[in-house]
This record gives sequence, structure tokens and C-alpha cells, in this order.
Amino acid sequence: MKIEKQSISNRVLEYLRKQIILGQYQKGDHLVEAALSKELGVSRGPIREAIAKLEAENLVEKHSNGRTVVKRFDIIDIQNLYDSRILLETHALTQIDPEVLKKNKDVFYLFVGQMNKSYHLKQRDIESDLAFHSYLVKLTDNNTLIQLWTSLKEVFRTLIDITSEVTESKQQEIIDQHMRIVEGLIAGDLEDAQKRLREHLQDACHYCCEGKKLNMGRDEYV
Repeated sequence: MKIEKQSISNRVLEYLRKQIILGQYQKGDHLVEAALSKELGVSRGPIREAIAKLEAENLVEKHSNGRTVVKRFDIIDIQNLYDSRILLETHALTQIDPEVLKKNKDVFYLFVGQMNKSYHLKQRDIESDLAFHSYLVKLTDNNTLIQLWTSLKEVFRTLIDITSEVTESKQQEIIDQHMRIVEGLIAGDLEDAQKRLREHLQDACHYCCEGKKLNMGRDEYV
């Protein structure tokens, strides 16, 4: 694979993170700057920056001998991340002021509309999906909640990327799930909105785990 020149550091980071989550890089694998630089066709600077961010995300660790090695990442880690998302986002729904929601509801329709547009163009739309959930949390005006969610945002992006590859034939169903969450919120039915959101994220977790299993070439959970 060759990385395009634009946003080199982020592209390298996204690539490496995805390969670690999918298991293409496994526990104990050594990330060598020179080898990665040659493989991806970029200078060592972006590689170094990406590795530093992966360390902050707890996906790699530096040993005393200076080597950077991949940490263990299994199905249970995907499940734990989605459990965290469910807790954060369903709680976020309880924090949104109804008047604030009313004033901003059109933004959610824009995100869903963009998902529909991408679907009809046969394009995967990771960004609109991520933005939808990010905006839910942002509307809480709860800085602690926003900070917690934002700290995992880029990892969530990668999980959505993996999930979207597995669910290409189910995109309309996923778009409809987003719409039903919004409808529940606007109707003032918090319990229904939370239920819809929880089910949506549980489905996403399942498909993301399937994506990892397919890449690992095995049929059972770790």
C-alpha cells in the first residue's frame, strides 16, 4: 500500500490503527520506522508521529530497548470499546436540553440525508456517521462527557470504517436506525431513543467483530 501525500501523518495513523485492530499486526510485532517508511512510501516523520499517537491510544508500547511493539488487541477489546460508546452516548441523550435539540434537529437530518446520498452513489460514508454521533454528544454541553468521547473519537472512526466494509448491503437499514434515534428524541421519547441507539451500536459492534474475524481468517471469537 502507498499512502497519498495529503494529511500524511493522519493517513499513516489511520492505516496502522486499522491494521492493528484487524490483527494484521499482532501482539509483539515490532513497528520499524525504516521498514514502514519504505512500505508506505513516506518519510520517517509521519511514521514517528503516527506511532506516538498509537502509543497514546494504548495500541502500541515502547520498550526500554527503544523498540515499539504492538499490544494485544482482540475481539473483547472491540466489545469493550462499543460498551463504552453505549454508556457514553445513551447517557448523552439524557443530557440534551429539549429546546437545544429542537433548534438543532435539522443538523441531524442533514447527516442522515448525506448518508442517504452516499448510499445512492454507492459510497461508504464514515464521516457523516461519525459526525452524527459526535453531534449527539456535543449537544449535551457537558465538557467532561465531550472530552471522554472525543478522546476515543479517532478509534471510533476506525471501528466505523471496519464496520462499513462488512455492512455494504445493509446501509439502508443502518441509515434508518439513525433516523429512528432522531425521531425518538424529537418526539420526547427518551427511553425509545436510548433503546434505538443501544441496538444500533450493538449491531455495529457485532459487524465490527465480524470484520476482524474475516481478516483474521477464523470463525470463532477469541
